[in-house]
Amino acid sequence: MKDLQKEKKNVERTLRCFFDGVDKLDADMIKKALHPLQRSFSITPDGLCGMPMLAWDKFIQDVKNDPDNTLNKGSKKRILSIDVTGTAASAKAELAFSDVVFTDYYNLLKIGDQWYIMNTTYHKAPNDKK
Repeated sequence: MKDLQKEKKNVERTLRCFFDGVDKLDADMIKKALHPLQRSFSITPDGLCGMPMLAWDKFIQDVKNDPDNTLNKGSKKRILSIDVTGTAASAKAELAFSDVVFTDYYNLLKIGDQWYIMNTTYHKAPNDKK
């Protein structure tokens, strides 16, 4: 049980690294939490949307160049659950920004001593709690 709690904390540390990278608009920090094969998926009005880990550099640069950026301004991030079995884990989090709320589902793997986000599925909704 003690090892399980330790691994949950390590998964949380990986998620916080990702969250901190988003807050700081730091693509290198984000990529420390993501495995190079990582992909994010969602359903948009145009259908299935997928973003590979390698697209984070461009995404962060685009956000930095956007004068109307609200991505990292006053956001709140909450980890809702973490489940670990051996070297596999899943987590659910809510990332609330000024205009939208993301509900993220993460699948992680422990490779060596490090937990990595392998894929993310998410739902995006308007933030009605503005």
